[in-house]
Parts: sequence; C-alpha cells; structure tokens
Amino acid sequence: MKNLHDVALRLPDTAEVLDRCASLAVLHAILEPDPARRGCTLTAAREGAHTARLRHPDGRWLSVGFSATGAGAGALLHWHQEPGQGRPGVLDDVPESLWRILEDVPCACLDDPRLMAAAIWRETGDDTWRATDDSAPGTTPSLLRCLTDRSPERARRFAFKHYGTRAGREAVHHLMALRTDRGPELVTDRGAGLGPSAERAFPSVGRLPSAATPRRSRELFRRRDASGLITTAAFRYRAGRDQQHFTDLRADVDGDMVAIGGGARAVDSPQGALLTASYPADDGTAWLASSKDHNVPQPHRLTAFAIGMRIDGVGRERLAGELLTVVRTRSAHAAHPFASARVPEGHTLIGGGFRVNWRDPRGGHTEGNLATGSFPRAGGAWTARSKDHRVSSPCTIDAYAVCLKSSFVIDGVRYTVDVRTDFAESDGGPVPHPSAAVSLPATGHVLTGIGAEALPTEPGSLLWQLEPTADGTGPGVRSGAKDHGEWSPDTLCAWVLGIRLIQG
Repeated sequence: MKNLHDVALRLPDTAEVLDRCASLAVLHAILEPDPARRGCTLTAAREGAHTARLRHPDGRWLSVGFSATGAGAGALLHWHQEPGQGRPGVLDDVPESLWRILEDVPCACLDDPRLMAAAIWRETGDDTWRATDDSAPGTTPSLLRCLTDRSPERARRFAFKHYGTRAGREAVHHLMALRTDRGPELVTDRGAGLGPSAERAFPSVGRLPSAATPRRSRELFRRRDASGLITTAAFRYRAGRDQQHFTDLRADVDGDMVAIGGGARAVDSPQGALLTASYPADDGTAWLASSKDHNVPQPHRLTAFAIGMRIDGVGRERLAGELLTVVRTRSAHAAHPFASARVPEGHTLIGGGFRVNWRDPRGGHTEGNLATGSFPRAGGAWTARSKDHRVSSPCTIDAYAVCLKSSFVIDGVRYTVDVRTDFAESDGGPVPHPSAAVSLPATGHVLTGIGAEALPTEPGSLLWQLEPTADGTGPGVRSGAKDHGEWSPDTLCAWVLGIRLIQG
C-alpha cells in the first residue's frame, strides 16, 4: 500500500476515519497508561478540531488532523522524513485552507517545508480523498492499513506490536464496532468510564464500557443444513442517515461466524442510487456494501446484508484460516470492466462479490462506474461486471470468489460439500426496471451466496438491489436493476447458492 492514490481510494469518509482513530486511541489508552508510549493518541486542539497520531514501534509515525468548523474544515493526513530528506513542494500541494490543521498540532513542517514527505487530504464537500502524488517515501504501510481497514484483527495486531499483549478478540470487536452520530464528541465519551477495572478486564472480557452505543446488525433468518452441522444466518444493517454516496457500509455477522456472502439495497426511485460494491471484509467479520447516485442527486439510505456461516465441530479460526479461501481478481482499466475470480483446486464455490474502483484518481474520471453483474460462472469462477453510464468514467473492478474446501474432517469423520446453484430470469421480457428472485428448494441446503446480472445492453441497466430473503419455501435472493436517465429495457438474472454436508 505504498501507492498514495490507492490509499486515498480506500480511505472512508472523514467522520469514519475520525471514528477509527477514536477507537484505536481508546484501545491504546487501556493497554498503556503512559500517553508518551502509546501507539495511538487522539487529542483536542480547539473546539471542533482533533489530532490523531499513530506511531510504529520503530519510531515512524503519521498524523491525522481534523477540523469540523470554519473555512478550513476537513482532514489532513501526513508524515515527515528526517530533517532535510523531505520533498520540497509537498506542502504547496495541500490547500492553504487546511494549513490551520498543522497550526493546531503544532507541526514543525510549517517552519521547514522540507520535513513533509507526503500528504493525503479531504476538504468539506469532497467526494474522495486526494494525495500529493503516487509515491510515499518514509511511510509505514501498517499505519495506513489501520485507517483503511477497521477489522478487529488489524487493531489487535497493531496493539500487539507495541505491547506484546493480545487483547481479547470479542472486546476489540465490540470497540471497533462502536459508532456515533455526534461527531468529535465521541472522543470525550469514549474516554469516560475507562477506569482501572476496565483496564484490568479488557484483555479477557467480551464487552467494553462506553457511553457510545454499539451498532448492531439485525438477524433476518437462520437455517441449518440436512447434516445438522452447518448453520447460516442472514443479517441486515441500514445506514442511519441519507447520503449521496456510501463506502463500505458494514453488516456484521455473529462473533462465532464467518461472513461468506451478502448484498445491498439502495433505491430505484425517484432518480435512483446504484450499487458499487458488495464484498467480504478482510477478517470475515462482516460484508461490506457501497452505493452512489449518478449524474443527478439522490440522497438515500443504503442497507447492507451479510450471510454468516458456522460449522459445528469446527472452530471459527479453523473455518476462516483453513477451510475458507477468498480469491480476488482485478480487471483491466476500462469503461466496461469485468473480472472473474477462479476457484482453486480442491475447493467449491459457495458465493462471491464485487467492488467497483470508480474513485480512481489515476484515470482522472470520477463521475462513476456502476455494477451490472455479480454472479457464478460455469467452470468454477465468480464474475463481476460494471459500466460507466452516459459519462466516460473508466476504472477497474474486483471480483471475489468465496470458496470452501470440497472435503474435510470433523471429529474424525470425513464430509464432502454438496453445492446447489439455482437460477431465474425476470418475467415478461425486457423492461426498464427488471426484478428477479429465486429460492433454494427444500433439499437440505443452506444459503451461502447470491448473485445477479443485468444482461449487457446499451445504454444498459444498473444494479440497485441484491439481497438475501426467506420468502416462500426457503431462503433465496431478490434482485433489482433499472435504466438510468435514458430508457433502456433489460432482462435481469438472479442466482442463489446453497450447500450441505454429505458424510463420506
């Protein structure tokens, strides 16, 4: 992750970055009483202004400044080289309105611009982060990943590097899931109530005292396969407020499960908002969803869905680390990109997802590229497709194949994975807003993956809905697509995948 534009692409919005810094700061405050020795701190410089500092054990650091008020509202992430080894002109690339953030620290690079090695920033009203250029001299990738990856495992590894203490997984999961709609006030709230008892209990308990309220996904349904060993459940999380763009909205699964599938629902009217991502979090704790309006404003509330799985007699660590494999394949840079992630030998495809990398600063086109398909392909692969729409905006797309070992042993007994894939087309031929749904039959299979594809046409239809359901006789999928800004009837296809274990 030494390409700064890639980092800028993966960073969530400013409020989310502040949220992550606050969670990390509380974690490190619990594990290390001396602020000078902590790997992450968050301080208030003035009303509406905060500064986070992340420090690597080797001494390298990065600073993230936030300002919520005034003409200089926004965020600025930067770090230094050794004196005289920075790059002249880096500070000149940063908007002067954000220089006040450096004054709040205070930061020596205002007096010696040659100290600053690189910077990433986002002003109020920006849809994405911007970077000085591609290179990132003197950076520590693990610190940047703390900001782009909210997973509890990332936070635990970062803390372990500093203190040699393995914080309890459930407690860290709880802490990193905390959300607030009150902006920077969360810093004070999260610091409240963290007395000695919390510090002593944190490494082993599954909860963490805090005035903030944890965000929880709602369980929709739960099923067990014919063997009685596999349980899958579907979860839903709806955003708390309207936005034009959503990036990586999380639907979490239960702590003893691994996220193996999921989807998202935006809106199809009055203008419509479309899907741009539906894929697994790196640590398997959640499914991530993204959406955006296109060309015309459409504030909306995105709903993310996750399908979690557990197998009796198989611990979560074995399931995630040994039995499950996620393959990601990236397409070429194109107006209508597509990619297929192939299943490795000895594995069975049980689901998949996609991520449209439409915020691609290298291409200079950020109007948007929208998903048209995410579905299983004959021969053992998961395919993802997207397209720009009415405005040129080439980018890449990532296809994700979620794979389970085809055969494995539980308590001395060998089991084989039996997969079932069902398919349906929208009724009535091509229409402007096609929809398609299909359910698993009563064969003892449990839901693991869902997919959809709007058949390629011009101008084309775009996906706005891909969600797990429990309608009718069994769990399944409901999908929706729509034309956008120009009449374009289309046909939509839907897929549902399920598995069961067979002894032998």
